[in-house]
Amino acid sequence: MSKLLGKIAIVSGGTGALGRVVVEHLLSAGAVVIATMTDNNNSRDFLREKQKQHQSIQGFVVNVTLESSVKKFYADVLSKHPKIDILCNLVGGVGQKKFIEEISLDEWNVMIDLNLKSCFLMMRETISSMKRNGFGRIINIAAMPGVSPEAKRGGYEVAKAGVISLTKTAAEEVKDFENITVNAIAPSIILTEENKKWGTAKDFEKWVSPEQISEMILHLCSESGRAINGQIIQMYGRL
Repeated sequence: MSKLLGKIAIVSGGTGALGRVVVEHLLSAGAVVIATMTDNNNSRDFLREKQKQHQSIQGFVVNVTLESSVKKFYADVLSKHPKIDILCNLVGGVGQKKFIEEISLDEWNVMIDLNLKSCFLMMRETISSMKRNGFGRIINIAAMPGVSPEAKRGGYEVAKAGVISLTKTAAEEVKDFENITVNAIAPSIILTEENKKWGTAKDFEKWVSPEQISEMILHLCSESGRAINGQIIQMYGRL
């Protein structure tokens, strides 16, 4: 399958649990993948393994919550590639369950920076390239609590609600570019090894797999996905 042959795809969080599966799907579809990663042995091992199988993957250590780091990353990418076709914003994380009055300012800021600020910084640097080239697909990862808030998710669900609003705003701003789209996927609980530590086999049947999310991302990136813009695709599994 090569429906994304030659497309340049940036995947933030490309060596995480979801990111690895998304990267593999994009590579299989023919894309050139540029993954942001954290500087650890696990990430480097994954990148080396993929590079043995595919020539079309690169990894960059980037702090996606830091403006200077993101700007340097994009300068490096655009010095080697003439365009950016796809951006998948997968970086994010959830904090401990706490009531609002129990959340410290530092804890609040971590959730906003990790889930929302990172998304904004990556999108801001990408959109101008897409507008110049007349093609682009941006897919953000929101979350079920960002759509339907629940107790004790404070900073996380506010940040994810911000991702939803940012997605819709950007989609409005690219309406005049018929082949640029901005969408978000809002999953419930993703079936990762980390999440499986606190769930049961019965729970796992209700969750959403990284493969299912990756398949949706491929559809949104494809030519057949061009009519989908400004949508928050709720992938709740059976929850």
